[in-house]
Amino acid sequence: MLIGGFAAADAIRGRVNGTEQTTSGTDAVQTSPTRLPGPRPQAEAPANWPLGALAGSLVFTDARDCRVRVIGLAGGRERPLARFAGNCDLWAPPVGDRIAYGLGPASADGLAPFRLANLDRPNADLGGYRALFGVVLWSPDGQRVAWCGRRRTGFDLELGGPARRLPACPVGYTADSRIAYAVGNALLVEGERVLRADGGITFAVFLADGSIVIGLNGRRLEVYGPDGGRRARIELPEDVQGSTPIVSPDGCAAMFRQQESPGGGVQLIDLGCFRGIAPRFFPGRDAAWSPDGRWIAVAQPDAVVFYARTRGGPIATWPAQAAQLAWRPR
Repeated sequence: MLIGGFAAADAIRGRVNGTEQTTSGTDAVQTSPTRLPGPRPQAEAPANWPLGALAGSLVFTDARDCRVRVIGLAGGRERPLARFAGNCDLWAPPVGDRIAYGLGPASADGLAPFRLANLDRPNADLGGYRALFGVVLWSPDGQRVAWCGRRRTGFDLELGGPARRLPACPVGYTADSRIAYAVGNALLVEGERVLRADGGITFAVFLADGSIVIGLNGRRLEVYGPDGGRRARIELPEDVQGSTPIVSPDGCAAMFRQQESPGGGVQLIDLGCFRGIAPRFFPGRDAAWSPDGRWIAVAQPDAVVFYARTRGGPIATWPAQAAQLAWRPR
């Protein structure tokens, strides 16, 4: 997951990042994994955990020491991991056991170091890189990573292979893992224009059904259906303008981190077809949708709290101070 805004940074970001590596002619980052043992799993699930109600796993960075942790949600128990720790930034693909996590603050030129890792193979060295504005973009199958490096040169890396230089900074991967770019008000997929908006495109996410959600100048979201027609145009409230949206799997809602709110906060906004409670505010640092879009996890100050999208109150609480979250199918 990712904390940040649209604006100039998101014109390059869009859940994308810029980085550098020796295989791509850029600066390498020390990536030898820390082989200390991770936290022990809980012997039992937390009290009143709804066994079997939630599916998949929640990956998160611990807000106290930034180590990566994983909860198996069906049983409510933590999985043991080798120790992966950085600066609490986390980017995870929709599927698989790979992650990217931040190693430290960005340099003066805006390049932030991060490391790729496989949670099931802690000794595998998948590489360390530097990303412009500290944003990492994963392909839907979790096999590739794209980013932007110095002089706004883009890179696309298939894990285990060399990085491929791109003609520009990528803005996203399509549902079939092609590279997309935002050039002014045009969204391009490998050279072909797929849509033209009436403002500068600063964010794009491609959904499994062929729909596309774009951000315009950090102030508006638009949703385009598989047929290319615009089905929603949402002017964003001032308190979430400039925040990167966390789009639901069906493209019907988006959550926004409110960095200006005391203690943080997450606001859920209807994108025109949401069936649930919206608008809605959650106290917390970050949030994640379940892969099926039925549930929401929120990193509140002292616990990760789970909500059903169609009901008001929480249905489960897991005791951890989480900084950033990612929910995966297993």
